[in-house]
Amino acid sequence: MYVKPTGRRIRLTFKRCIRSYSRSPDFNEEFFNIKEIRIPRETRWPSVLYYLYLHFSALVGLYLAIFQAKWTTIFYTICLIHVSVLGLTVGAHRLWAHISFKAATILRLFLAFAQTLICQGSIYDWVLEHRLHHEHFGTEKDPFNPSRGFLYAYFTNKFVTSHPDHEKFLKSIDIKDLEQDPFVMWQKRLYWLLAPLLLVLTVFLPSELWDESLICSIFIVGFFRVTVSLHYSWILNAATIIWGLEPLNKYSIQTNLVFLINKSLWPQYHYTLPWDYQCGEYGNYNHGCMTAHIRVWAALRLVTDLRTIDSDGMRKAMIEAATTGREFNQCAEKYAFDPNLLKIKCELDLERIPS
Repeated sequence: MYVKPTGRRIRLTFKRCIRSYSRSPDFNEEFFNIKEIRIPRETRWPSVLYYLYLHFSALVGLYLAIFQAKWTTIFYTICLIHVSVLGLTVGAHRLWAHISFKAATILRLFLAFAQTLICQGSIYDWVLEHRLHHEHFGTEKDPFNPSRGFLYAYFTNKFVTSHPDHEKFLKSIDIKDLEQDPFVMWQKRLYWLLAPLLLVLTVFLPSELWDESLICSIFIVGFFRVTVSLHYSWILNAATIIWGLEPLNKYSIQTNLVFLINKSLWPQYHYTLPWDYQCGEYGNYNHGCMTAHIRVWAALRLVTDLRTIDSDGMRKAMIEAATTGREFNQCAEKYAFDPNLLKIKCELDLERIPS
């Protein structure tokens, strides 16, 4: 007698198969992600107190910005936040972490100083942590593990101890390109001199140039600006939760967040092909302020060797990965191209057409 397989029967059969296979020496626990033990973390109270103080001071800065500060100071603070986020997204993330393009010397210097304004540590340390995040995404080895929930990925990972083998995991990450980059190593060596110096300089400028009160400068340009910049950096690690859809889950769209933000699979795409320069940090693709900056700099020849891939290249990479058994990422890199060079080639071809 034929019994129609229900969803429950299929799930039970799958679990039995996994349980049977798990006894095999070839069983890959990390692939199936069913036996990973959640490592207990202890609260780091000095960090809790530090971030409480930072955010309370930022709230004071927000109050002063609304009721006391001059418009020039507010505009100046917004500009500094924008420059800081440029250093984070275009610099530390796309240029140094994922090598999405190459930048001219003057632009690399600017992005290194911009990243320093965030006061989150050197480019070297940020990129190292971010590459570890990509290497072990969604596991206990991931320092911003989104499987622990939105708050952990976004913020509370700062309040608890790291994985016991965190330093060992960091040493396994390939960072030879960073060690050969003079700007990264120079900023790493001088970071604890540059960061306080830039902080003091940016805070005192409003008082000196347009007679802003020192209290407003300290709390708005100092505490408020640094706190907002840090949140831009922290929320990047929770992008798959905020802007991402869960693959193969038809109910993941059923959330009230769809009325506020545009959810898609682009955040998950970034973890598949992280080197695509068009993939934004905050859930977008092929548009956005940071991508626009890159394209403007590319037009000025400050950015070269942009890396992206089109639909045809994706199809070819998937076919090659399926037929050869190679990693999809490796296959996709063969079909990456620079759209800027393609545009220049088209312009040259048009010039050759007789009028």
